[in-house]
Amino acid sequence: MRVRWTPTAAALARRYLRDQEGMRSIGAAVAFLPTTRTRRKRFTEADTTGCVGQYRVMYVVDGDVITIDRVDRVADR
Repeated sequence: MRVRWTPTAAALARRYLRDQEGMRSIGAAVAFLPTTRTRRKRFTEADTTGCVGQYRVMYVVDGDVITIDRVDRVADR
């Protein structure tokens, strides 16, 4: 599996670059997605949302490609 970011998702993530810890967490979570999907083989095609700390990452699984669509900051928990 491979991961790709849409230009919109990359632009949204750039808004939060000052939060380096959050960006590292998002990077680690996104890097982990292909291993999770391969191991579980749960979806062949799905729209999915995952929370990483204060961020919500929306992505689409389509075959062997995971496309990151959005990165948004959610309210403090």
